[in-house]
Amino acid sequence: MNTSEQKDPLIEWNRLNKENAEQGFVSSIYQSMAETTTIVDKFSLWLLAGTGATGALFMTQVKSILPFLSLKGFRVSIILLVISAIFGFIAKYFSLKCEIQNNTQTKMNELLKPILDKYSQEESKIKESAKLRGLQLQSELDLASIMTEFARPFPWWVKWLISRKISKVEGDRQAGFHIAIKAYISQIRCVFLQASIFLCFLISGA
Repeated sequence: MNTSEQKDPLIEWNRLNKENAEQGFVSSIYQSMAETTTIVDKFSLWLLAGTGATGALFMTQVKSILPFLSLKGFRVSIILLVISAIFGFIAKYFSLKCEIQNNTQTKMNELLKPILDKYSQEESKIKESAKLRGLQLQSELDLASIMTEFARPFPWWVKWLISRKISKVEGDRQAGFHIAIKAYISQIRCVFLQASIFLCFLISGA
């Protein structure tokens, strides 16, 4: 590709259009995947409720259970229940993190759409006027300036965290969804461990 083709606005427009569509597809896949966190959370909560009920039953009926389970078996069973419950609570944390991030991302996209549409329309008019006057204008949005303004009401350590996060995800258009997906995968892992350990409890009891 020669220099004239690289500078052709039509070629650049086509490239951006394709890139936006591809990124939109990826975002849709991420979002549809992250939204299933509530289904996994329901199973985890159901299992957590069962774990709590079983633990309460064990503690209140300890005298009648000990002759059949033995003291060692009783202790092992309680430990397994506690570990299963811990993984259930951790899974709930990741579920909340995934859901909050997904809802934030969705709401932000919803609010940004009319703003960006208006910006795009105004940008086209400004570029046409600038071209007629022979001016070269920088019309791209400055993310650093936006985030600096956003961070103004926060304490210094929050500003530092925001700055650090931005430097890590700079140029990554799917960064917001990556947070949700990582939390979702961690949730799945914790729920699997929660269910597996509860199953071990049932086997050890048997």
